[in-house]
Amino acid sequence: MAQPKQEKQQGPKPAQAAASAEMSFAQALNEAKGVILQLSGRVKTDAEKIRTQQQTIVSQSATIAQHDMRIEQQEVAIAAAVDEVTALQARVREADAAREHAEAILNRQGEKIQSLVAANGELEARLAEHKAQIAQVSRERDELRAQMPTADDAAALASMAALLTKAAPAIEKAKRAATTTTGGAPQMRIAGRDDAGEDAVAEAA
Repeated sequence: MAQPKQEKQQGPKPAQAAASAEMSFAQALNEAKGVILQLSGRVKTDAEKIRTQQQTIVSQSATIAQHDMRIEQQEVAIAAAVDEVTALQARVREADAAREHAEAILNRQGEKIQSLVAANGELEARLAEHKAQIAQVSRERDELRAQMPTADDAAALASMAALLTKAAPAIEKAKRAATTTTGGAPQMRIAGRDDAGEDAVAEAA
């Protein structure tokens, strides 16, 4: 009776060994489930992270696309600005050429104006000389006109010449009569107002 008890104490029973094996398998299974749950949680977390990163990438891609569009627009604007600057530079060069041409024309016009001013000064000097000569000639003309007989003087001279013409025969008679009286020798004397010659003139008048 004592020996079987000792055998029971010395070795486990097969049922107990199977139970312990089942417990070990259950624990392993539970541990595996726990690991799987942990891994699934991590996978879910990683998936969320991936989705978040994908959304971030999508938004960043949209932002990059917008930036690309802006860059293209800016490149187009820069190209237009470059073309405009080039056109403005060409206009500036044309304006500089036109300014230089205008300055050359102004210089020539200035030289012409200076020559015309000099010629005008000479003409004014000549005009002043001519005016002085005209004034001198006018004074001389006025002096000569003052010395010339007036219309009354001319009329008086004409009437005197007519009287002398009419009195010439009477004067000849008087001279002949005086010659006959003095014996053929004429005598020279200053005639007064009552002499024969003036009487003859008066008669002729």
